Amino acid sequence: MVALIVGMSIAAILMSAAMPVWSQMARREKEAELIFRGQQYARAIGLFQRKAGPGVLPPNLDVLVEQRFLRKKYKDPITGKDFAVVSALRAATNQSGGGAGPGAPSRGTVDNSPNASGNRVAGGVMGVASTSTAESLRTYNGATHYDEWQFVYVQQTQAPGGQAGPAGQRGSGPPGARGGDQGLGRQGNNPFVPSGRGATR
Repeated sequence: MVALIVGMSIAAILMSAAMPVWSQMARREKEAELIFRGQQYARAIGLFQRKAGPGVLPPNLDVLVEQRFLRKKYKDPITGKDFAVVSALRAATNQSGGGAGPGAPSRGTVDNSPNASGNRVAGGVMGVASTSTAESLRTYNGATHYDEWQFVYVQQTQAPGGQAGPAGQRGSGPPGARGGDQGLGRQGNNPFVPSGRGATR
């Protein structure tokens, strides 16, 4: 009887020690899934532009599914709800000259109102973002909160001399991005990159 009680006590201690580790692993998996789903939206917007024309943005996320650029409307894995829509309207900080540096894509205005993803968005949809305001485990694009992670399609432009990017800059995407693939940004093996430098652990 005493051995059973001791064994149960040890098991309870081990479980309590393992819970934080398991919880952190689960959050890391959700963060990885958030990046994957966000990049799927960015990729779909790029495919939409290939068909509709450079600079033409989808009016809402439903169009991406209806025209088969996106397999389905993914949910935000952090909240289990719809993603917030990143509008092409520039944020006030970017209009006043703040925000991203030269060659970096401008951040859009996030609309997380109900049914925003299905309604027509002023200026068009340039990407998606999480609606969770919780602090993230990893830093993504210099941001430490999930709602600051914006997944935006970055289009490369071909400048004279074979260099991609606006005004002769190499790439309009994140640092380390390369030109190519019919004017699409490329980072590693993924031709569709989110806004910023990418995820770091």
